[in-house]
Amino acid sequence: MTYSPAVPPKEVDANSATERALAGIWRRLLGVARVDRQDDFFALGGDSFRAGRLAAEVRQAFGAPATAALAFDRPVLAGQAAWIDAHASTPAPAPATTGADPELALTTQQLEFLDWMAATEPPRDPGAISTAIRLREPLDPELLRRALDALTRRHEPLRLLRERTPDGRLQLSVAAELPAELELVTARDEAHAAELARDERERVGDLVADPLVRALLIRLAPNDAVLVLSVHHFVFDGWSLGVLLRELGRLVSAFAAGRPDPLAPPALHHAGYCAWTAQQWDRNREFWQQRLAGAPRALEPFPGRLRTDRFSRRRHGFELSAAELGALRLRARALGATPFMAVAACWTRVLADWTGLTDLVLMSPVPGRTAAEHDALIGCLVQSLLLRVDTAAAPDFPTLLGRVRTTALEAATHQFHAYHETAPLVPFPARIHYENWGSGPFLPGVRSEPFPLPREQEGLDWPTPGGELDLSTPELICEERPDGSLSAAVVYNHHAFAPDTAARLAAAFRTEVAAAAGPQESTLA
Repeated sequence: MTYSPAVPPKEVDANSATERALAGIWRRLLGVARVDRQDDFFALGGDSFRAGRLAAEVRQAFGAPATAALAFDRPVLAGQAAWIDAHASTPAPAPATTGADPELALTTQQLEFLDWMAATEPPRDPGAISTAIRLREPLDPELLRRALDALTRRHEPLRLLRERTPDGRLQLSVAAELPAELELVTARDEAHAAELARDERERVGDLVADPLVRALLIRLAPNDAVLVLSVHHFVFDGWSLGVLLRELGRLVSAFAAGRPDPLAPPALHHAGYCAWTAQQWDRNREFWQQRLAGAPRALEPFPGRLRTDRFSRRRHGFELSAAELGALRLRARALGATPFMAVAACWTRVLADWTGLTDLVLMSPVPGRTAAEHDALIGCLVQSLLLRVDTAAAPDFPTLLGRVRTTALEAATHQFHAYHETAPLVPFPARIHYENWGSGPFLPGVRSEPFPLPREQEGLDWPTPGGELDLSTPELICEERPDGSLSAAVVYNHHAFAPDTAARLAAAFRTEVAAAAGPQESTLA
């Protein structure tokens, strides 16, 4: 999930036309200047997300029936090219595109959100995705306002109109114009700025009443300010934040220099993406029905879970050092897996030992962007993968990692599925998030740096649908830092779990990581 800069093509040491074309794909995906035919995809920075992207580009460019397993089974470029030559056919057609501003279209995550919000009274709300940036040079608020308005005109999800009918139903449509909200305040000092930023982050969401895009500019000095940007999660995901910042930086710089909007028209609009993914739902429906047949609805019983019909998130943070994560990374690579798969295997072991269960379903989000034209889209495109893992017979780490690897690759291959249909089958999966965004947020073209902001909105407190018991499981959230360490947290419903339970789960996970990274036989079962 790292944002990679565009790298100009350079010479590649390749012996065939397929190797040369494939090397170009690698350079774009991995952000490297040179690729040798004996280079390893993962040694150059590949991960499971990029393996999925590689498969999509191979299918498009060569017509070969590639899946994410291609990168894992044949990580070396020459081996991939040989497989492509043996399986190539007519290149697949590109995803549907549209040059016109389309009618309303929704992703599967948005459809699931609609069900989730309507399941309680009053309706729940997923809130906003927010970031805070310290600006070390003056920023004209009017230029910022112009840039934000240009962004909302460019991306139709940011112009979504929401209203309730007299009978309480939610009606959605796309407006021609929908300005962002911009508020200017002055802080007494840095501590006051941090307090104002936290208050903005903690605003309880209301999809109908709130502006979709909010900007709070907190002035500290003429050349020092904090910009807090928030976009409602219904129309926005984590990847979209990178798109927004890149385009916002270019717009601000252009307007400050007296130039017009520098952004080229999108190659793909949101509705075209939605139409294409809906086609994939039909193709992948049978896979998910079979995969989830008879799956447990929740990890039950879960020792330490209290009876409650309320949900509010709390966070127990911890970290793995660069040495600890590095050892696990090396272990995973020796076993043909990624760090995410290794972390997921460790967390699966913790949950299996904690509950005594052997049939576990994890849920992990992926960006839902498998083609180059998807990268510039803003929207709630995230796909939720349900990973069903068998822990019967207490498998050793290589065996368990092999099972996680297999189910993760199969899920990634079928990632475009109707989650609004599959979510009710497993309403309480064990959630795990693994992120690698590279450097922290900044505004391109402006001297800027990240500003601390709470990740969790602790002010959100929801009822459960129909007063049913909450059977959610504490989730694991991990983010790789640029220095190689891992920032992690066990996030839990504080109505259902005591802080000590989260702390014990975090300690068990760290113990499992240390054991998994230790010397064992390096063969996958």
